[in-house]
Amino acid sequence: MILITSQNFPPDLGGIQTLMGGLAASLAAAGERVAVYADRLRANGANDFHPPYALERFGGIRPWRRRVKARAIAKACRKHPVRGVFADSWKSVELLPALPVPIAVLAHGMEFPLHPSPRKRQRICRALSRAHCVIVNSSFTAERVRAYLANDARQLHVIHPPIDPQPAPSATALADAQRLCAGRSPVLITLARLEPRKGIDRVLRAMPAVLAAHPGVLYIIAGVGADKLRLHAIADALGVQHCVRFTGAVESDTKAALFSVADLFVMPARREGNSVEGFGIVYLEAAWYGVPAIAGSDGGATDAVLDGDTGILCDAISDADVARQILLVLGDPTLRHRLGAAAARRAVEQQWANCLPLYLAALFESNRGTKS
Repeated sequence: MILITSQNFPPDLGGIQTLMGGLAASLAAAGERVAVYADRLRANGANDFHPPYALERFGGIRPWRRRVKARAIAKACRKHPVRGVFADSWKSVELLPALPVPIAVLAHGMEFPLHPSPRKRQRICRALSRAHCVIVNSSFTAERVRAYLANDARQLHVIHPPIDPQPAPSATALADAQRLCAGRSPVLITLARLEPRKGIDRVLRAMPAVLAAHPGVLYIIAGVGADKLRLHAIADALGVQHCVRFTGAVESDTKAALFSVADLFVMPARREGNSVEGFGIVYLEAAWYGVPAIAGSDGGATDAVLDGDTGILCDAISDADVARQILLVLGDPTLRHRLGAAAARRAVEQQWANCLPLYLAALFESNRGTKS
């Protein structure tokens, strides 16, 4: 049996939720017995979620539920033939007692601040000392984590997050997406939490220049978040609201349809304090549909989008460079199609079926050195 402990888990939405749900499902599909210990569900959808593995959730205030979950995991290791534990972050192993099995901690980026308080650094270092290995999602995150490993790089493994095969959209969802576009072309899309570091504001500021070159352009912004009102205000102030559509949250069928009608995925993510993109699974999800990406050159997106191969990296704090790179791709159909085809090939290669052996090797063979 393999255990998974996670604060973030489906059907809640998010990059870490997608990753941990994919790991659990892939382990089960490979014939492993899997038990997941997850925090309480934050959104609706529990009644429609029927995973092929055991799933136990823990509620209550944070310190209490972490302790109860840690005790449950320790009890499972005593009662069952557990082979190993995957944890979604250092916080999920912080309170675990010594276990007689290997532990792999996944690292995503933002949870490792550049300038932590002495107490925070001590907590992280102590938690990581319980792990047999740390699996990081990008070379950027690896650099963040190394500062907390006391020069023990042997336990660090770089594995880019895999994705599940992405669904074809239903005819209804595709028709809805086409109606949303209303014949406009080209179509740009961002699908993300609406927060400053995603760079949606930079794309909006690029829209006047894009409109001048492509009068029929449409920019679709899918997602929810605290930055919504500010982004609406930017679009209004720039006079580009007529070619911008805010869809709000979208479920998987609608997401597939929107990617199917898009020409370019734009998420020039940037650093905002300690907040930075550790990788960006959504770049790969867009790539599955042959959609190349514009990404920021800071953070782990440089591993998710291969510059000049599956997309283009830009200076995400420069309005001018964001506009320049968008215009470069839109203005060269040959380049756009080449990038999109390469992006689709890479997304297929990055499926869980191909990547699960890397996770298992990291967990069970961590004493053999760094994997990448």
